[in-house]
Amino acid sequence: MIAALTAADFNLWKAAAVSRQKKDALFDLACRIAVVAEAARASGSKAIADAIRLERRKTLRFGLELLSEGADADSLDQAFELEPVSKDLDPGTRLELALTRSGLAGIADREHHFVVFRRMTAFLGAEYFDKSSAWITERVKRRRGKAQTLLIPGDLPDLVRTLALDGVSLERALRQAGRSLASAALAGCPQESVDLARPCFGKIGGAVLEDDAAYLRTRLSGEEIAQAQAAFIAIVQNLEEGGEVEIGEEEELYNDPEYVKELSLAVLSLDERSLKALVKRTDDKLLATAMQGMEPAVHERILALFPKKTQRRILDAIDAQILLPRREIEEAGRSIARIILDTALDDVGGERLSRLRRVRDWGAADGSAENPPK
Repeated sequence: MIAALTAADFNLWKAAAVSRQKKDALFDLACRIAVVAEAARASGSKAIADAIRLERRKTLRFGLELLSEGADADSLDQAFELEPVSKDLDPGTRLELALTRSGLAGIADREHHFVVFRRMTAFLGAEYFDKSSAWITERVKRRRGKAQTLLIPGDLPDLVRTLALDGVSLERALRQAGRSLASAALAGCPQESVDLARPCFGKIGGAVLEDDAAYLRTRLSGEEIAQAQAAFIAIVQNLEEGGEVEIGEEEELYNDPEYVKELSLAVLSLDERSLKALVKRTDDKLLATAMQGMEPAVHERILALFPKKTQRRILDAIDAQILLPRREIEEAGRSIARIILDTALDDVGGERLSRLRRVRDWGAADGSAENPPK
């Protein structure tokens, strides 16, 4: 996939004067071609025929007609050969030809439409990276809203959750299985399983994985999904026998409501200066872990104090976290309480100090932790 995304030849246009308006138009063209690629995967030649009927841009219509006649990527390359004809074309037209040829070749090779789209937008330059990412994210969300909670009951969701705990085993298992088998297996799992698996394939690969899983839910029978899940579990078992993954006892993953309440009240009791000092002294990963044990109101309070750049940094750290066991979240909360207590100002009230000490000592083996207030 990496090789595919870097296939765009920037040397042809990096010095070319192509207006922003033209590039915006070509971005819209790339969106249309990607939609055709998605439809072609689902409906084949019918989708291409429908696209030909609706398409007014001559270059794209010509390429779609070639596809409908069975042209492969090599045939398309010959038909859209840029040299020497391109020497007599303006930079914008040359860029349009290259982008269109790239997209059509991806359809001919039956590549995933997100990969096709990313390669096309790569021709437009780095300034379109965020815009293309947003488009992909929106497509994933749109399909996610139609996903069912669980199609195939079985052990795979629990296995995925357990493998995700060490941050390595799940990635090894998924990569050993390959994206096609992983997508088919995850097609019968709840969204939580897909969310845990996505980061293992990177930003674009994860989006492709989720989209494929949702797509296969509507294409595969229950028996086929169950077979894919059985094959994935067999791969995990082989990896475990070889010592490449660890499957331990499943840990508690959900927070104690009383702990969440106590930690949230402790953080909300801080004034603005103390809260800013806390974030400044706290590692992003530690804060992100602790925030998984806080109520939404605390998240809002923390983020509201900072500029967008700092908000993005904190949110990125939270997004980077996989589902964590309760013990790790509580330990992060205890660390946060220690940091606050170590830097506590003279005006910190007695009740506030007591609450912070309760969080610091939460679950202590010697029984010194005070019971949280009701």
